Amino acid sequence: MSSNELTLTGLKLNLWVLFLGAPMWLLVSGFYVYTFGGSHYWKEVSHLMDAAIIFILILGIVMHELLHATTWMILNRKGFRSVSFGFNSYSFTPYTHFRHPMKVWKYAIGGAMPGLLMGLIPLLLSYFLKSAILNFIGFLFLWTAGGDIVSLWMLRKLNVNQLVLDHPDKMGCIVIEPEIKP
Repeated sequence: MSSNELTLTGLKLNLWVLFLGAPMWLLVSGFYVYTFGGSHYWKEVSHLMDAAIIFILILGIVMHELLHATTWMILNRKGFRSVSFGFNSYSFTPYTHFRHPMKVWKYAIGGAMPGLLMGLIPLLLSYFLKSAILNFIGFLFLWTAGGDIVSLWMLRKLNVNQLVLDHPDKMGCIVIEPEIKP
């Protein structure tokens, strides 16, 4: 079997995520501010800007990585030994690595799960509950899923049943090409 990489370096990834921040905030939180008012938003959000935000971020990062791991373990029917966790000091990012090849659709669901559960759901709830805190937390965790969003975008041209292997060192995957028999 041959293979090719669909990866980004840590620097490129961090630049993408950094530049996604402002447009993402305008889209998800800017609309909230427009709908419910800026003073309401900033008054509620300012309460988070103390030691609580550090706790929320640390807990959120752990939950984010566990969601990747749990989803991949369930979809691929593999145990905890199939997963490794680490921290890439070059890109200053934590990571979860799944050691076995999987179909693109399984990789994509596992990649999307933190952004959906920790980002999109709180954002949607924030509008129904008129909660600026939920809106900000949803934005924050959707933004931290920026690398996952970029990774999912890189998968868009692959067949959903094609096999990929989560890259052990870079953000992205290795596309496993089936051998062509003459």
